[in-house]
This record gives sequence, structure tokens and C-alpha cells, in this order.
Amino acid sequence: MIIRKLEKSDLGERVAWMNNPMIFRTMHFTPPISLENTVAWFEKNKNISTRCDMAFEDEAGKLVAMGGLTSIDYSTRKAEFYIFVNPSRQREGIGTMATKLLCKYGFDILKLHKIYLYTNNTNFGARKTYEKVGFKLEGVHRDEMIDDEKYDDRLYYGLLAGEFSSSDVEMTIKGCNSLIVERHSIDGFDFSVVRDDLYPQSGGV
Repeated sequence: MIIRKLEKSDLGERVAWMNNPMIFRTMHFTPPISLENTVAWFEKNKNISTRCDMAFEDEAGKLVAMGGLTSIDYSTRKAEFYIFVNPSRQREGIGTMATKLLCKYGFDILKLHKIYLYTNNTNFGARKTYEKVGFKLEGVHRDEMIDDEKYDDRLYYGLLAGEFSSSDVEMTIKGCNSLIVERHSIDGFDFSVVRDDLYPQSGGV
């Protein structure tokens, strides 16, 4: 699986997925989601440093999942996690792999100390995935959501960098897998150009 930055060309599929009951029933938003508003959201957020929105492709180059790290706090080195899988590709293990990749990106590239998330109590498939990756249940917000006219608890999960094992996760970032993409020498001074869009903590020369 390949991880890359979310692109404007992904937004049509993003809107279609988000308007699917399999997605919005467990996410904290209310449909209908419009393409116009999603494009405006994308343009507003694409260059801010407190979030990174990513897309995931399979070996055939097909978009299979989207996710991100939001509310990034570089002082405490923590961020909120979200993920959703193409509704037609669920139950294939895609969610687990995408979750591992995004956590690896957060810990290894952004140098986060903690990644946390919220999910519904009845979202058993997602809970199983998060717990498999290493997330631990830290709190319960009772009757926080309404699903199918019934109250549901909202659960808070957390994962610390030292609790995450990435030995079985090979991260391939589309377009560039190296921090340093160019090396230059001008008037006796050597410098390197890095991908600060993918590696914001290492930006500059």
C-alpha cells in the first residue's frame, strides 16, 4: 500500500464515500456533504501545519482509503487520528494497514509522542482494528452520539510512540521516499533540499 498527500483530484471520491451510510454513521459529521464545500475545506487546510490529510492507494494505484492527523500540537507532540476506507473495499484488511501506515508517518516523520482518536462504542470493526494496532481505551463519553435513534457512547483511544511496533510496516510515500530530494553546491557551500510538504518537521535547507 502507498501513502501520499490528499490531492484535489481525490475530492470527488471523498464526497461519495462520506455520503455513504457505512462511513458517516461512525464519523463525526452530518450528510449531505457537498463537493463545493469539500473543495473549499481542502483549499483552506492544504497548507496549514496543524493537520495532514492523506490518501492510500493499493498496488494497482486505486484509491482505497483516506485519513489524516489533525489538531497537531507540536508542543506536546500529539495529534488526532481519523481514517475511512472505500465502502466497497471494506473487510479486506485495508483499514488495518492504512492505520499502521498513518501511525508510522505520525511517529517516524512528524515525531509525535501520542496519537489519539474517537470512535463510537458500537463501531466494533474499527475498535478491533485500532486495538490490533496498539491503541488503548482511555475514556468513555457516555451517550455522546445518536445512531439509528439510539444513544451511543463515544470512546477515546490513545497510542504512544513507545507502544507502536512498526517493524512489519514498510512505508512508501508516493512521489518521494527520501527526505533529501536534491543536493546542491554553490560557491563552496553544500546544501540539501528536503520535502517539507511531506516532512514538515525537517523543512528548510
